[in-house]
Amino acid sequence: MAPVPLPAAASFAAAGGTLLLIRYLWRYRDKPGADWFLASLGFQTVWSVAYGVALLTFAEPVRWALEVLSWAAMAGTGVYFLAFALAYTGRGTPVDRWWRAIAAFPLLIGLIGATNPLHGLAWTDFTVVPVAGMAGATYDMRLWAVVAATAGVSLITVGSLVLFDTVVSYGPLYRREAVAVGLSTIPPVVAVFGWLYGAGPIPEVNLATAAFVPHVALDAYAFVGSDMFEFHPATRRAGERAAIDDLGAPVVIVDERRRVVTLNGAAEAAFGVEKEAALTRPLGALLSEERADPTGVDPIGGDDVVTVRDGGRRRVYAVTATPLSDAGGTHVGHTVVFQDVTDERRREQRLDVLNRVLRHNLRNDVTVVQGFTEAAAERVDDDEIQSMLDRAASKATDLAALGEKARTVERVVDSDPRSERVAVADLLAEVRDEHVDGSGDATVTVDAADVAVTTDPAVLQVVVGALLENALEHAGAAPTVELSAERRDGAVAVVVADDGPGVPDHELAVLTAGAESALEHGSGLGLWVADWGATALGGDLSIDAAGGTTATVAVPDGGRDR
Repeated sequence: MAPVPLPAAASFAAAGGTLLLIRYLWRYRDKPGADWFLASLGFQTVWSVAYGVALLTFAEPVRWALEVLSWAAMAGTGVYFLAFALAYTGRGTPVDRWWRAIAAFPLLIGLIGATNPLHGLAWTDFTVVPVAGMAGATYDMRLWAVVAATAGVSLITVGSLVLFDTVVSYGPLYRREAVAVGLSTIPPVVAVFGWLYGAGPIPEVNLATAAFVPHVALDAYAFVGSDMFEFHPATRRAGERAAIDDLGAPVVIVDERRRVVTLNGAAEAAFGVEKEAALTRPLGALLSEERADPTGVDPIGGDDVVTVRDGGRRRVYAVTATPLSDAGGTHVGHTVVFQDVTDERRREQRLDVLNRVLRHNLRNDVTVVQGFTEAAAERVDDDEIQSMLDRAASKATDLAALGEKARTVERVVDSDPRSERVAVADLLAEVRDEHVDGSGDATVTVDAADVAVTTDPAVLQVVVGALLENALEHAGAAPTVELSAERRDGAVAVVVADDGPGVPDHELAVLTAGAESALEHGSGLGLWVADWGATALGGDLSIDAAGGTTATVAVPDGGRDR
């Protein structure tokens, strides 16, 4: 029995390897592009088997039929591979739109080939030619057939380039696999082009199916060895698209000359433009109050806040511009994100005004009220009127103290953080001496020997002072308060404990909720000052109101762990 010629044997080997690859990849049918890839491999198998048999068949009618089948399978292999590449890399919209035409393309090519004797549009003068022990074939292909075959094979090249570009963007994770994908189609593509244009070693034989052997080996390495269907680019591409298109904040992509390349829907709505009209225009003109202004503002050049007017609205945006670079590190533009801070700026403005009124106007006026009330109380003999004046003076004193607390809040929240090593016992003793009148009935003890912490001492002092003041005010006529500190898991826990009735539930509920309402609100600023100060220190405030009140401030130690 004569040995099977090498091209035919290689074709059968390629078919067998392709079937094994199909069997392995069958589990990934639900992955993006997997169905198209399996279909492409199926046509590749048919092509390899049909042409392998054709090389062994000298009967002209059978050899002609196998040639027609090979043409149809070649068309399916190419167009389905491109559909796979597009779907796999997240570019499947054209595939979804034209899937019927894509699916029917190899059938159309097969139909044209099968009916060629009737119209002669594909080729003429089909002849079986014995060559090197094989059944080669010669025929005169019509121009459109050459162009169609060239285009069909080019689809495989385009698909490979799409895969190569996308997969390589994953970086080192799939770099070797990307090279394998890029190289896998070179042998069959070169073989087909050589056969089409008579440049192959055996013009009468298409060696593409034999060239599928290295192609299948490289595909197996890329898709089996690394499980590339487990981590496909479609997820990342969809995520990148969603990150821009679905983001609530306006996003504009500009090139290196500040010209708009694309923008999301939020940007269209915010700036009152349509994407088509904004493309290629300068970013500054897009943001300027007068749309015809060719320069406008330049958020990339240093303007970190821009004001945009459109349709009578005035919005303020904080701008973040991030440079964009291509794979080679060349600067190609910027991603510009606009964060609407209009409401935030308005709140800051209102708070600044209210804070100024509270710090200056209210404090000064309350001081006047307090002075006149106390003077009036000294000049009246009526006990009832004097009692009312005394109460009014007491409330004025409370209001003045509230103003001072507001100033303390500003100092705690807005001060520049600093850090130094302090002995906690000394700090607690200083707080005690500041808030306790030596002639009063309160008993305040300090127990924090050998405990030190690296933190902002001024803020910690304000926090402990607010908690101590709260204890002295609400713990009863002769309260006992203990100030202590100890190390706990790399942090320092500063504790203010009293023997009073405990903090009311509604006070704790407000603090836990983190906001006040018309129905749930605290009676003052003391606990808020303590909570905000603990947060400023990077710590936490916890309060246990069972059997007295125990407030604990856990402060992370910024220094060495002792």
